[in-house]
Amino acid sequence: MAITVTPLGSPLGAEVSGIDLSKPVDAAAKEQLSNALAEHLALVFHDQTLTPDQYLQAATIFGPPMRQHYSQHNMPDHPDIGLVHHRNGQKVSERWHTDHTNRVRPPAATMLYGVEIPTSGGGTSIANMRIAYNHLPDKERSRIEGYRTVNSLDEGRRETTKADDWEKYSKPITHPMVRTHPVTGERAVFFHIGKTVNIEGMGQDETQEYLTGLLDRMLKPEIIYTHKWRKGDLLVFDDRATMHRAHGDYDRSQSRVLWRIIVEGDEPRFA
Repeated sequence: MAITVTPLGSPLGAEVSGIDLSKPVDAAAKEQLSNALAEHLALVFHDQTLTPDQYLQAATIFGPPMRQHYSQHNMPDHPDIGLVHHRNGQKVSERWHTDHTNRVRPPAATMLYGVEIPTSGGGTSIANMRIAYNHLPDKERSRIEGYRTVNSLDEGRRETTKADDWEKYSKPITHPMVRTHPVTGERAVFFHIGKTVNIEGMGQDETQEYLTGLLDRMLKPEIIYTHKWRKGDLLVFDDRATMHRAHGDYDRSQSRVLWRIIVEGDEPRFA
């Protein structure tokens, strides 16, 4: 059966059918799926049944898995898989962000696999930051094209971060605030407000005030897709041109368990 990619009819996203990710994927299928991700920015695979090893193998479609920096949440026998689960002390990431901007080569994509899903709520929203960039006024687009953000681990999570992780991953990393996608050549707004220490030339307070206002202006419903989870879903989104957030609107007596893999991307550049 051929792989079919069907757009979701929203500002981003496509559903992929005709593929079982528990089985090896050939080079032609990898190229098709990588190009589909760059075009649609989010891909949804339903009804997948994956072991950790199979999931890691499927991740290589999009790039080599990266080690995640809050290692206390990583799967003990498969440390390149993070466990997203409120019962292990994690807070629901309800603030808009893109993953791991504190790395020289931040993720090309984040993958989430639905293992346990509540009966309602607990969705994941993804925003198209290409559209966000294009909808900004000309003067503001020109302004942020010259900005560079200084990134580190979230200072507010220092007490809950292992000392080794903090030492390894908190060194300041600078990135352009608008990046050019390495596949499509399109531009997108790119930053993680929690990991931005400051914009070069601005103080911390001024930076946070500006970024908060910018998010409020950009993130309108018309550029957002919200994924409503069902067990066996695999959701992949392109961190080079999206932001995302989780929704904590579910019954906490129920489990919401996702397996997360992030795959390494390129060094962000503005061209």
